[in-house]
This record gives sequence, C-alpha cells and structure tokens, in this order.
Amino acid sequence: MMNKSNENAAKIKFSFSSLMSNNKAVFVFSVIIAIVFWCLVSMSQTTEAERVFQDVKVTINLDESVAKNNGLEIFGSKDFTVDVKVRGLSYIVNASSFTNDNISVNASCSAVAAAGTYDLPLSASIVGISGEAEVVSISANSIRVAFDERVSKTFALTEEIKELEGYSLAAGLIRENPRLSVDTIDISGPSREIAKISSVKAYVELDKEMTSTESFEAEIIAVSASGEMDLSNFTIEMSEPVYVMIPINKVGKYETAVDFIGMPQEYREEGIEYSVYPSEIDVSVLTGAGDAQLNESNEILIGTVDFSEVNNTINRIVINNEKLASEVKNFTVTIDMSSMAKRWLEIPVDTSSVSIPDGVSIVSQSVESVQIIGPASSVMNIDQSAAYAVPVFDNVTYSSGTHTIPAKIVLRTLTDSWVHGTYTIQIEVE
Repeated sequence: MMNKSNENAAKIKFSFSSLMSNNKAVFVFSVIIAIVFWCLVSMSQTTEAERVFQDVKVTINLDESVAKNNGLEIFGSKDFTVDVKVRGLSYIVNASSFTNDNISVNASCSAVAAAGTYDLPLSASIVGISGEAEVVSISANSIRVAFDERVSKTFALTEEIKELEGYSLAAGLIRENPRLSVDTIDISGPSREIAKISSVKAYVELDKEMTSTESFEAEIIAVSASGEMDLSNFTIEMSEPVYVMIPINKVGKYETAVDFIGMPQEYREEGIEYSVYPSEIDVSVLTGAGDAQLNESNEILIGTVDFSEVNNTINRIVINNEKLASEVKNFTVTIDMSSMAKRWLEIPVDTSSVSIPDGVSIVSQSVESVQIIGPASSVMNIDQSAAYAVPVFDNVTYSSGTHTIPAKIVLRTLTDSWVHGTYTIQIEVE
C-alpha cells in the first residue's frame, strides 16, 4: 500500500511530465526563461565599469612648437609611459578590441621657450572607439623633460692606458708611448653639458702578455671637473673607431741600411754597393708590422736616398734621423758612382699626358742641360729623344703672369741610367 508522501511525489512527477509534453506549456516556459536571461545579460552590459590600462605611451610632440623653433631638443629620457583608468559601459570598456592603442596621452610643450628642465602637463583621450567611455584618471599628471640646444665641439684626444691583472711584457721588450689613430674628436650634445667637458680620452685596458706592437680599439670617455661623464646624451661624430697603438720595441745591435727612391730598374733588381757610417748601432726597433724599420735582410733603415741626388762621383750623403730610438742620429752614406758617365741634353717638353689648367700656356718648349748619368755604353749613344720633360702643376698659384714650375724628366727606354738634379719650366697665366 503506497504511503501518502510517495503518492504526492508521484502526482507532482506526473503533473510535470504532463506539462512538458504539452507544446504550448513548453513554449511559454521557454519564453519566460529567455526573457530572464536577456534581462540578466542586458543589465550586465549596460552597467558602467572601470578598467586600468597599464604602460600607455606618452607622446611629446615638438612639431611647430616654440621649443623647436628656438632650436631646442629633448635630451635624456624620451620614452615615458603612464597608467590610465577608463570608465564606460561594460561591453565597451571590457571589449578585447579596446587596447592601449585606443588611448592617446600627450605632453604639452607650450610652456617651453628656453633651455631647461620642465614638468610637462599630461592629457589623455580615447580614440577609435565608438560608444560611451571616458578617461577617469592618469597615474601621473606630468613628466619631467630636459630641453637644450645641440652644439658640436672639437676636443683634443689623449690616451689613457690601464694595466689589469694578466698584463705583462715579454722579456727583452720595451713599451713605448702609445700613438692615437686621430688627434681630435668631435662631440655634439646639449650645450650646457658640452660646456662641462674638460677633456676627452681614448681608454684602453691591457690584460694579456704583449710580445709585439698592437693596436686596440678605444672607448671614448669624457671627463668633467667632477669626474667621468655619462655620454648617453652625446653623439660622438666619427666615421670609424679610434685606435690606440701600443708600440713594443726590441733593443739590439743592427747593421744600418738605407732605402732608395727613383732608382733605375736594373739596380732595383741587382742592387748597388754603398756603405753607411756607422755600419751598426744599438737601437730600439719597433716590433710587428706597424713600422717598416727593418728591411728583408734584418738591417735597420736609417733613412732614404733620392737617386736624383746621386752624381757620377763618390757621393757622400748625410742623413739625420732624430726619430730613431738610438743615441746615434747622424749617418753618412757613401755611394761610389765614379765609374759612370754623364751626358748633358736638351729635353723636349711633352704635355700629352697631363691636363693643362684653363688660362695656362707653356712657355718653355724644352729643358736645357739635363744631366743623364749611367754606364758610358748607354748614355753616350743617346740623343734628346731618349727623354722628355713633363710639367708638374701641383701646388701652383694661378695668378696672372709668368711662373716657374717644377718639371719631371722621364727616361723613355734606359733602365740602367738616371736623371741627376732638379729642373723647371716656365708657364704663362692669363
């Protein structure tokens, strides 16, 4: 026998089942549920909400401002961000399409007319969003910005070498004074900061054993009365890095030798006999490839001899070398060319290989008494066709009138002979 509570539950179940099987009832019930959900959603979307957008970029617009017209620039930090709180309808404010890009924060430069540090007021607005939303607050009311005029100044450059742990110099070597790749450097930046610079240095650290001459890329350091300066606001104007060469010399006894310029081809191939006094010296020689102080025979080069100075006699040429790292500075080079013959010729002037400046005409058609020196078998059988003179227009001042300029004598075919002396020709300038 069913008790009364079970009987009631069965009646309710039967009534609900009967109701759900009634299409009209289901329809009415569905409409009611839909209205309830619509009301709930509508209420949630039409209520106001607040949202904080973090790290919104601040725009500082100098275009067409008094500051820009007065030649002022911003120095120091230019990248500022703030947090912006926005209020509006929930479906607008909380939309995924509403981002930092829809918030414009601007710093006003209207009060900036001269160099100095200013607190620029901030304003914010919403852009690109249709609907009701507004800026409630900004995390900062202003930003501090430095303005100044950019100037450029040339500074003398000095080197600073710091020896760190690990630095050493191999035995028998001497470290000489460093050499800079440039003597001056241009730096531009805010005028007030440029005025504080007292010196500029090329800074290099040494932290290894040095066995030969070496060049190091330097760090540029500016120094003021209060110490090293921050160069983040400056521009170092250089087309290539600054290098500091650390010369490493080796002291030893070397035979002395000279180099020749203008030497005839035959002698360049076979060489000539000459002597240098003193024939050997104790000298500090630069190591590495930085300086060609030694020739292929490991002789110390004490200077250069121009073959145009060599006559058909016993030539004694004195060379003074103050740069040589030796107690001996003066040397005598003896070249015996007394077996050679000499011929004096009148040489024609040939301008076919040079460009004659406008308004310039060549007065001299030939150069007289040109001395050709060489073996008798060569120079005694030549005539003036064996050589020609070419005008040299380098460093000529083209003022009106007659001028004397250098002439280069060129031998056409002789490979064992040379021209002794220097020569000139005359030109006329309109």
